[in-house]
Amino acid sequence: MFTPTVTIEALPSGEKTKFEINEIKLMIANINGVAYAVQRICSHADADLSEGTLEGCVIECPLHGGMFDVRDGKVLSLPATQPLKTYPTKIENGIIFVDIPEVETPESI
Repeated sequence: MFTPTVTIEALPSGEKTKFEINEIKLMIANINGVAYAVQRICSHADADLSEGTLEGCVIECPLHGGMFDVRDGKVLSLPATQPLKTYPTKIENGIIFVDIPEVETPESI
C-alpha cells in the first residue's frame, strides 16, 4: 500500500529524512530527484542510519561506519554483512509515496 510521506520539495537532492509507517522505521533519500526508501536501523547494529552521512547514493552508519547503497540496500563495506530492506517509492504531485506492506492484524488473518 503506497503511503504519502514528504514532498520532494521538502527533501532536496542529496538529503535524507526519517519516517515511520506502521511501526516500520524508514530512511528516505532523494538522489538526483529519485526517492529511495530503506530500513532506517542498520542491519549490523542498532544505529539510526538517518543520523549517518549520505554521499551520493551511499549512507554510512554513524555507529561503526558500515556503508550501504540506498538504491538497492546493498552492503558496500564491513562491518555490515546483511543488506538493508528496501521499499518501492513513487512521486506523484510532488509527494513521495512509499509502498509499505500492510500489517496483518488478528482480525485480518
